[in-house]
Amino acid sequence: MELIIQNNLAACISQVSISGALSTESGSPVGNALVTLNGSDSLTTMGDGLFLFEFLQAGGDYTILPSKLSDVDNGVTTFDMVLITRHILGLVPLDSPYKLIAADANRSGSVSTLDLVDIRKVVLGLQPEFTNNSSWRFIDKNYHFPDPADPFGEPFPEFLSFNNLSGIEIADFIAVKTGDVNGSADPLE
Repeated sequence: MELIIQNNLAACISQVSISGALSTESGSPVGNALVTLNGSDSLTTMGDGLFLFEFLQAGGDYTILPSKLSDVDNGVTTFDMVLITRHILGLVPLDSPYKLIAADANRSGSVSTLDLVDIRKVVLGLQPEFTNNSSWRFIDKNYHFPDPADPFGEPFPEFLSFNNLSGIEIADFIAVKTGDVNGSADPLE
């Protein structure tokens, strides 16, 4: 007698997924961030900064959008204002595109004294959020800035899209805390 075992459910199990990590420029994982899939499904990252959307429909189109709106003053201090002032005056330039993006508190596409005004209002508790900006921004980790000294020269990707998804995709992002150019923000807060 011969016994044949078949797994007829295997055809229903999808091997199509999107996973990724949210981390700061220095590599610290970002927790308590919301990662949204196609504008509706979402999950919150834990202390490891990882996320996974699995069992997705093969051949589908998907967009991943991370966000974190809490604790606008996390890591934002007068020392950041000093560093930004030194940059504006040309004394000590901010040395990475991510620091420049963090310094652009009003999201104007440049770093100016108007950003310092916005940061100062947050530091003093006079305003609960940045004007025209979110508390954190997330940039595709694989994106290479054409001119790292001017990351605003062209739009940088703050979401990732996958068309005709057919396997396992990775969507990693660099997290930038608005107003925090010295990296003192707690990414798990």
